[in-house]
Amino acid sequence: MGTAGDGTDAGRVADLTQLADGAQFADAVLALLAVARRTRGRLQPLFEDVTVPQLVLLDAVQACGREGIVAISEYTLLSQPTVTQQAAALEAAGLLRRIAAENDRRRRVLTLTERGEDLLASKRGLVADRLSVAWASLSAEERSIAVPLLRHIIDLVSELA
Repeated sequence: MGTAGDGTDAGRVADLTQLADGAQFADAVLALLAVARRTRGRLQPLFEDVTVPQLVLLDAVQACGREGIVAISEYTLLSQPTVTQQAAALEAAGLLRRIAAENDRRRRVLTLTERGEDLLASKRGLVADRLSVAWASLSAEERSIAVPLLRHIIDLVSELA
C-alpha cells in the first residue's frame, strides 16, 4: 500500500486528498476572517467610547502588557509603531499607563488603569452577549472543542504571519 509522496497511485491519491483538505481548510480560515471583519463592523456601534481595534489592544495589554510593546505586537499581529501609537492614545484617554519595567527601568511596560479594566470587562460582556446566540446553538460536544480549537488555529495561522 502506498503512502503520500511515494510515487504510487495510492500515494498520489493521498497527496491530492491532502491538497484538497488543505484548500478546504484555507477556505474555512478565509471565511472566518471575513466574518470576523463583518462582526467587527457590527459590534462597533456598541462601543461609543472605544473602537474595536482599541478594545483588542486593551485585551492584549491585559494579557501580556507587562512583557512590553514587542509582546503586545506579537500578540495582536500589529507592528510595533502601530501598538505604540495606539497605546499613546489609550494612555491619553486614561485607559492604560506606561510604567518602567521592574527589571530594566529603561524599558516601558503597559498596564490597564482601573478605568481601562472596567471598560474592557464591560465591553467583553457586550461581545459575549452578542455571541451567546451562536454559542447556545452549539452542542455540548461542539462547545467542549470550540474554544481550544479556535485558539489552536489562531496559533497555527499566527506562526505563518
